[in-house]
Amino acid sequence: MKKANLSRQGAAIFRMPGCQLIKGIASGLVLALSFAACKKAQFNNAQPEPGIGTNTRTASTESIISDMNPIKVMSFNVRNDVAGDPFSQYTRKDYCLQIILENNVDIVGLQEIAVTDIEEWFNTQLAAAGYGYYKSGTSNGSPKTIYYKNARFTRTNAGWFTMRTPDFRTGKWVVLQDKLNTANSYFVVNSHWTTVSSAERQLDADTVLLNIQNNNTANLPVICFGDFNAKPGTPEMSIIKNAGGFNMVDALFDSDGAPTFHGWDATGDSKIDYILSTRNLAFTTSSVITKSYTVNGQTLWPSDHYPIMASFIPDIFGGAHTDANGISASSATRYSFADVDGDGDADKIYWNYTFDSGKPRVFLSNGNGTFAATAVTHTASASASSTTRYYYADINGDGKADLIRWNPTLNAGHTLVYLATSGGNFSGTAIDNPEGTSAGTTTLYNFADVNGDGKADKIYWNATFDNGHTRVYLATSGGSFSGSVVSGAEGASTTAGTQFWYADVNGDGRADKILWHPGLNSGKTMVYLSDGDGTFTANTSFSNSATSGLSNTRFYFADMNGDGKADKVYWNPDNYTGFLKVYYSEAGAFNGPIHTLRGTSQSENTFFCFNDINGDGKADQIRWNYGENSGQLRNYFAN
Repeated sequence: MKKANLSRQGAAIFRMPGCQLIKGIASGLVLALSFAACKKAQFNNAQPEPGIGTNTRTASTESIISDMNPIKVMSFNVRNDVAGDPFSQYTRKDYCLQIILENNVDIVGLQEIAVTDIEEWFNTQLAAAGYGYYKSGTSNGSPKTIYYKNARFTRTNAGWFTMRTPDFRTGKWVVLQDKLNTANSYFVVNSHWTTVSSAERQLDADTVLLNIQNNNTANLPVICFGDFNAKPGTPEMSIIKNAGGFNMVDALFDSDGAPTFHGWDATGDSKIDYILSTRNLAFTTSSVITKSYTVNGQTLWPSDHYPIMASFIPDIFGGAHTDANGISASSATRYSFADVDGDGDADKIYWNYTFDSGKPRVFLSNGNGTFAATAVTHTASASASSTTRYYYADINGDGKADLIRWNPTLNAGHTLVYLATSGGNFSGTAIDNPEGTSAGTTTLYNFADVNGDGKADKIYWNATFDNGHTRVYLATSGGSFSGSVVSGAEGASTTAGTQFWYADVNGDGRADKILWHPGLNSGKTMVYLSDGDGTFTANTSFSNSATSGLSNTRFYFADMNGDGKADKVYWNPDNYTGFLKVYYSEAGAFNGPIHTLRGTSQSENTFFCFNDINGDGKADQIRWNYGENSGQLRNYFAN
């Protein structure tokens, strides 16, 4: 039996900007979290994080990320030797080399080492430091040399090309096989584009793409860097990123990133240098290195460009799979994912109060990430009211997620449990729950196994009631809950709009409490570990990652790597160009981030959830936007 993870049903969906229920949810309407106690069914919502530009990680991230053997990549225009510059390239070259070596990069691409003796000097110095390089033996102008650590890579192929533009700039490419994982090879390309015009640079972009297409015959992950002399959002950048089916992304956050060209002063002027990659890679860090030196009382910049750097790993999610069953182009649709038939993978549940008389529709998982074409409908729990909330969690401990329905204006505010039966169906008769009744639209319910007995308990919260305590009603038997409440002062909140998640972040088999509000606790997601009896204890180390004071940020908690601990995901459509940021739970903290390039979105109407839909024990990414792809879902399986 798999270890349960919780699902945040309704949270990601009901908060989704653009939906009619957003305002109600944001003010505390029913943000719910379902939890299937013996299965992995995860479904969450998230919140904001500040700051763009240089991305760093704490020392505590080193273990989990170093185990993935990240590849540290640098691109650096070292500025040709030009009369009138503050310092000659002959003086600056030592400082350029120092930056490369002190950052211990695995791959570095240089531009503008056009003077022969300067090129030979770099080759000699970097070879002595353990780097190999590709030298074409042809005078091809301003060499765009790619250096790589011999201890890390074997070069299996290489080539160079000339741009179509009149100034005959060039580029180079290499294929590098990773010695730490011989199954992985990478296609790396370095180029320097013209300064003449956007139209000319579009030809440069076409040339680079053509050489990738012609030479990357094994369809390897691509790392494409250099001085493109192009600002974000220009036609030439659109070509290099989106043409040819490569769909490359910028590890320095496009227009959100810091300037890379400064022109010999302390103020960056523009962003024209890039490190792009295809989406089968993820990156852990990226930065613009603004270091300078003092020589004879003068500020020495190694170049008029800042060196840029990023660290890459294979993406933690695979490519998109189209999910065409149970699709919807309606903002009123709510999706949930939970294992309702007990076979170990999450099924898809669709509900729209305006469709099919408001019946929940279950599309059973086929066990491979796809779902049955025909839905199992449930008439008894149907509701045509937009204020009805559905949750899915294993209340009776039989390994199947049950259906819980609540509407503040119906059944005296009681929750109703419909036990899962077989084949994706639920009982026709509801079990009435008088415990934790609420007729208030600002009440939040969550269902999660907080005491580790295999049954999901009921958690009630209302900012205006019981001093904002979370009130736990432990599951008893047969779909019922204890009449005795455990009122928890630890992690209480009297602030409307506070969000709660319940997930097992430390792997002890009990769901822990996570609290967040953009205006509280400096934007931190505060973690309270379960004591096993419905009470919780604050934990400082888990409460110190991915802070956010932005109300449109969304957080999710799910076990991405199958180690039995719920990891943390941050997403904000307005930050980090819509990348999802994953923080793994490790050694008592959330460590990261890993910027996954799968499912990127800058639309507030995008809905994410994370559930194990193929039964491998790892939460997959499910992405839906009712205005995109004709309402189809996109599923990205965890690697």
